[in-house]
Amino acid sequence: DDVLRAMIRAEVLEGRQIAVVFDAPTREWAAKVNAPMVNLYLYDIREDMRRRERGLHNEYDERGAIVARRRPPRFFKLSYLITAWTKRPEDEHR
Repeated sequence: DDVLRAMIRAEVLEGRQIAVVFDAPTREWAAKVNAPMVNLYLYDIREDMRRRERGLHNEYDERGAIVARRRPPRFFKLSYLITAWTKRPEDEHR
């Protein structure tokens, strides 16, 4: 969350003092919005099967001997719904 928050603040908000949150945008949540904010809602996580590797990865010590075998890393695609929230609808497009 911290990396995405920093990226949105630097690349999109350009230093403006607008909150960046990661909440499910429910009716109750929307009713409590009292300041401008950008909400990033993670709605889907899927493994990227095209990048999946088979087998194990060997780890070696300084002599070149295998000291451990580990599963390869798995890669995922994360999908976010990004919305702007303000009290006045015309401010959401700024």
